[in-house]
Formats: sequence, structure tokens, C-alpha cells
Amino acid sequence: MSRMCDICGKGVMSGNKVSKSHRHTRRTWRPNLLKIKAQFDGTTRTINICTRCLKRGFVDKKVSVPKTETVAQN
Repeated sequence: MSRMCDICGKGVMSGNKVSKSHRHTRRTWRPNLLKIKAQFDGTTRTINICTRCLKRGFVDKKVSVPKTETVAQN
């Protein structure tokens, strides 16, 4: 699984962790990705999407709605 958003292309960034004594060591920042089921052109696909794209509403999330039973009124 690649750590990249399928919508915006946000991926892993790298840089330096700097300690108080100013030593530099390499580190990575990973995006906050979720694996969701979304609808594209009437088909359901599982995609990796960052939470920022999900919050902005770039995709329609497919959710299963439980069936409600109709209650007979007396």
C-alpha cells in the first residue's frame, strides 16, 4: 500500500528532527490516511484518502444504512 492520497496526491515527507543540542537526525511525516469505500461513476471502490480531502467533501462516502422496520400503528 502506498502512503499517498488518491485524490490530492499528498504523500510522505521527510526532514530533520532537531534536538535541543541542535543535532539533526532524519525522520518522516506521514499523512493521515483513511481507507474508505466511495462511489465513482456508479461503482464502489476502496480508496486511500487523507482526512483533509474527506472533510472538504471531494468524494461521496458509501455508507450502509440499516433497514428500518415499519411499525403498525394501532
